[in-house]
Amino acid sequence: MVFAGIAASLLNKKLGDTTTLIIGHLAGIICVFILTWRLGWLKDAGITRSGTYQTWLIAIIGTVYFALASLYSFFGKLTFDWSNLFNLSSSGGLISTQILVCIDEEMLFRGAILYILVRSWGNTQKGIFGSVILMSAIFALFHIIWFISSGISLATVFLLAEAIIISIWWAAIVLKGRSIWPAFLAHFVVNTVVALQGISGTIIQPDLQVYINLLLFSLPLGIFGFWLTTRSSDHQSKKEIK
Repeated sequence: MVFAGIAASLLNKKLGDTTTLIIGHLAGIICVFILTWRLGWLKDAGITRSGTYQTWLIAIIGTVYFALASLYSFFGKLTFDWSNLFNLSSSGGLISTQILVCIDEEMLFRGAILYILVRSWGNTQKGIFGSVILMSAIFALFHIIWFISSGISLATVFLLAEAIIISIWWAAIVLKGRSIWPAFLAHFVVNTVVALQGISGTIIQPDLQVYINLLLFSLPLGIFGFWLTTRSSDHQSKKEIK
């Protein structure tokens, strides 16, 4: 967001403009990559690991579930308008932006920040739980900045809770496979499906109902994520995080 703000100022564009978002997130990716590379954390933070096939399978199943749940939460139906995907004039920039957004956020939150916290607090169950929860809270706060600027509402509170829970799920995937890329897939597909459907679909009103639905649908993933985190802590207790 910082880099997007700088780009918006330099280019005299709005903060949410596609160009400024692309530049901002690309700059963020480069900065996180250089930082983790210089510190020798690329592999340990899961940035240069591909993950296990079990983790990819878990991520894919969870992604299908939450993509459908998100469609229903935002639009009240489970169908997806595929014509929006193939209309490159409207979908091309959107997909490119989502790729950079999700890579940037996974490298920063579930990659660098999660690794730093686990490294600092230890690979015990308590240390990993605390790391996941704090990272998820930071991730959620980062995502409600846009909403806080126009005032805090009940919808904002539900959005905050949902962002924390879904971040716990994505973090569990990262810890399970020791790679950010299955979590990137889950993040990218859900974001992109909702954004593409938004081109032609009408979002449910009031928006409070959207975030209530999302929160309820994210709870099973959050609970499963906590269970995976428990398994990850048991596994990692046999290894030393460098």
